[in-house]
Amino acid sequence: MTRGSPSETPPGLSSLLIPSPAGVDDSPANVPVLVARAMAEARYTGFPNSCSAVVGLLLHRLASQVEAGTIGEIGSGLGVGTAWLASGMRPAIRLITIESDAARATALLGVFAARPSVEVLCADWPAILDHGPFALLFIDARPAKAVSPDVFLPAVVPGGTVVLDDLTPIDRWPPEWRGRPDPLRDAWSHHPGFAAGEHRLSDDAAVILARRHP
Repeated sequence: MTRGSPSETPPGLSSLLIPSPAGVDDSPANVPVLVARAMAEARYTGFPNSCSAVVGLLLHRLASQVEAGTIGEIGSGLGVGTAWLASGMRPAIRLITIESDAARATALLGVFAARPSVEVLCADWPAILDHGPFALLFIDARPAKAVSPDVFLPAVVPGGTVVLDDLTPIDRWPPEWRGRPDPLRDAWSHHPGFAAGEHRLSDDAAVILARRHP
């Protein structure tokens, strides 16, 4: 697949998707309390790369569909995406998130201190693979997105879902990108172990959703 030909959402995932909201209000009064707390921590420290509201809403919805097992997140940042996941998941579900930056990981421990179902690891991202397999895996860290889906296949339960964010929609690509291969999209859309496709969330945000074959 090239940048000019994204695939459709894989069968079985469409029912999990939220509508693409226009002008989502992510002010503290309109998001879960835990998300507002993580957003405040990110603002306080000047962290610029937090999960967007449209991606957060998708994570919240996907987490709410997990009936058993563990959710994983690669690249916590300051926990905004983590908070969306934790706010959506059911009481019996565990969430393990990994962050390589020690200062950010320490801040996360404070944000989620009252949520024993959330475990924060401070290590390079491959360490989380030892804690799987996951029913839902959110890959947010750029180094993890650069490796083959082969690495994640044993880390996801059959029927489990993988989310990769920070994709630029097709009509926002500069001319020099068009027609060129996109290694990330190619790797996931052609992998025999996953049914994967691209879903647009807003004018400038898209994600890859991949479901591991049973």
